[in-house]
This record gives sequence, C-alpha cells and structure tokens, in this order.
Amino acid sequence: MMNSPDNNVVHHSARQVAIKIISNVLSQQGSLSTQLARFQQEVAPEHQALLKELCFGVCRHYPTLNSVALSLLNQPFEEKDIDLYAILLLGLYQLTHMNTPDHAAVNESVEACRLLKKDWATKLVNAVLRRYQRECDEIIDNLSAMPSVEYNMPKWLVKRFNKHWPDHLESIIEASNIHPPMCIRVNEDQVSRETYLESLSDKGIKADIGEYSTSAIYLRNAQNVMHLPGFMDGLCSVQDEAAQLSAHILNPEADEKILDACAAPGGKTGHLLEKAPSSQLTAVELEPWRLEKIESNLERLGYPVSLICADAGDLDAWWDGNTFDKVLLDVPCSATGVIRRNPDIKINRKPADINELVEIQKQIVDQVWKTLKAGGYMLYATCSLMPEENEQQVARFLGEHEDAMEVPLNTLNSSLELNWGEAVSHGRQLMPTINGHDGFYYCLIRKAD
Repeated sequence: MMNSPDNNVVHHSARQVAIKIISNVLSQQGSLSTQLARFQQEVAPEHQALLKELCFGVCRHYPTLNSVALSLLNQPFEEKDIDLYAILLLGLYQLTHMNTPDHAAVNESVEACRLLKKDWATKLVNAVLRRYQRECDEIIDNLSAMPSVEYNMPKWLVKRFNKHWPDHLESIIEASNIHPPMCIRVNEDQVSRETYLESLSDKGIKADIGEYSTSAIYLRNAQNVMHLPGFMDGLCSVQDEAAQLSAHILNPEADEKILDACAAPGGKTGHLLEKAPSSQLTAVELEPWRLEKIESNLERLGYPVSLICADAGDLDAWWDGNTFDKVLLDVPCSATGVIRRNPDIKINRKPADINELVEIQKQIVDQVWKTLKAGGYMLYATCSLMPEENEQQVARFLGEHEDAMEVPLNTLNSSLELNWGEAVSHGRQLMPTINGHDGFYYCLIRKAD
C-alpha cells in the first residue's frame, strides 16, 4: 500500500485489488468491466495494466483454473472465503501463464492470505500451489478430457456451440480464448482511411486495413489510445470491425431521424453521426453510468445527440410519439460472440440466461418497432452466436408483424459487399475470427408503407 504524492490517494497493489475484483465477479456482484471501472483507481496508474492482466487472465482461463483448483482441494472454500479462492486462482494463473517467478507467485499468494487476516489459510494455499508447481503436467493430463480443460470453456457453452455450429466449433473456441486484436474506426467525416494509415506509419505504428468495413484498421500491436494520432480530436475510435458494419448497413443520411436504442457504450452512435453529422439522432440507454460513457465519447468526437436514460422497451418513459426514419436496435444479449472481450462470461453466464434474454429482446423489439415510421428500416443486431437470440427471434417477430419484411443487408448501401459472415435463415451471422472481427449478427427489416 502506498500514498500517491499528487492527491494523497491510497494506492493498493495490483494483486490486492485483483483479489477484490475477482471475488466480486465470482459472487456475481457485477461484470468484470463494471468492477474494473469501480476499483482500478485504487491502483497506481503505472500498475493498472498489471491489474487488467491479472483480472482478464483469471477470467479468460477460469474454466481450466477452476477445474484444477477443485481437483487440488479436499473441499471447496465456503462462500465467505471466496476471496481465498480468488487468491488461489490468481496464483495458479501466475504459475501457468505469467513470467512471475514460481516462488514469488506462491509467496505473494500466501502473503495475500495474511493481508486478508486469514492466516489459517496460508498453509493450505502454499501446499496447493506448490503441489501444482511440482505436478502441473500430470494434473492437467488427468483433467484433459473435461470440456472445461480441453476447450477452456464451460461445458454447456461447448455443447451449444457444437449443436448450432458444428463446422465452426474449433475456430469459435480458439478465437474466443485469445486476446482480441485492437481495431480502430477512422472518422471518415474528418479523414480518409488512407491518410490516417499514413499518420500511423509516421508514428511507427504498424497497421492493416479491415476487409469488410471501409473505416476499419487493425493495429498489429495494441496501443494506448493517447498514442493514436488525433484520438482526442475525434479522428478515430476503438471499435471492432463487425460492430462497425451497423452504420454501413443503415447508411444514415442528412436530416434523417434516427434512433439508437440500447446505445451504450456509444461506438455505433458515434459512427452513425460520423456518416451523417446533420442527422437527428436519439440515443436511449437504461443505465446512467453507461449513458455517461456515451456522452464522453460523443464529446470527444464533437457531435450533438439527444441522450435519454430509459428502458428502450418502455415507450411511455421516453418516446414523444414522433416516428423515426431508421432504428438501430442492438439488443441486450448473451454476448457469446465477444467472450474474448468479456471473459467473465465464462464464469457468470448460465444456460437459463439465454431464455431470459430472449424474452427481454422480444419485449424490446416489439415495442421499439412502434417508433419506426411506415417505410422505415430497423437493423436488429446482437453480439451473440445463439440462434434463439438471432434468426429465431427475427423469425418470431416477422411471423407476428404483418407490416415487417426482411430485406437484404445492402438495401440502403449498394456499395456494401455481403462477403462477410454467412447467411442464415434470416440475416447474417459473423463468427469471431482470430486476427479479425468479433462474433456478431445482423438482420435488416423494413416497415410496410
């Protein structure tokens, strides 16, 4: 623990804060991203990268680490000692995946028990980690037939992926287990992609253009956004290439009234405005802290927008009765296409969640449809790989709304090539790729005149 000379803020070690964050994720007190946002300021700025590495690493490898830990314990820790389990998982992660010297990983784990005033656990944690240190190959070998170890993925997710996408199972698993590439979106309202590539090259940042989005650039090595040319002036934003396709599909035009429902964190909102700065865009988001994030993103880009904090499906709470020309509906979903960016999905997502999300999506899409004018277009989107949330949800919607008709995804943008993802019964499904885009789903629906 140390004091910051700037403002007397007490900083803790990255490990101490990681234990708190992982404990909260394990006990379902919030997502990894919300916990990091809440607690990362407790760590000195120069150690925040280590904090993220520890937290993301444990979550990313949780299925395997959890199986190993349970095999080495005579009985699981009680709920009140979930922090001790977080210590054990962190120790196993360091021994397996980090350059921390083995003795340091073990000693730091033991010392962490003392800092929690749980000295009784020091011998147990020490014994478990030292045994793993000695017998790791044999231990992994004995567990290798378990899906959680073979695929580093919860068993139920492996079964779902295999059921829905048997031909893609291995590639989905592989792409979902790695660090995602860093993709940026060039603000084509301000600068061309070619010119921006030159700016990156001038700074020694190696990059490649995206294959499907005309605004996408992949950085060969992740960068601090402050090192990106013109980032604070709104020349670029961090956004996955698959997510960028939404604005290219909707292709907003000047003075159109556009709704971005379920808008956080605001990447798609910003992109829509970059493509049509004079459009009248309304962004709706349920959670206030996420709305603040949209606001700060749009301030950096310099575009005005009407922001509303409300449940998009509760029309009485926000809608004034004036219809929209186009609607982007990126509904809450299982996020199974972006596990590599949200690895805590491996810990807290459960099979029953899918059914609950399908009901939430149904309610939102049925209500938001009412806000679209006759002849208007709604783009239904998710970052899910589950057909129940995607083409099956759309099939249900189309079957219940006579005024709804699916149209090709390049209807509003004839220059958009549909050479990405694969056609499913309704819309197109993108799978996560190793050096490219995340998993995503799109379907464009037109309202009858």
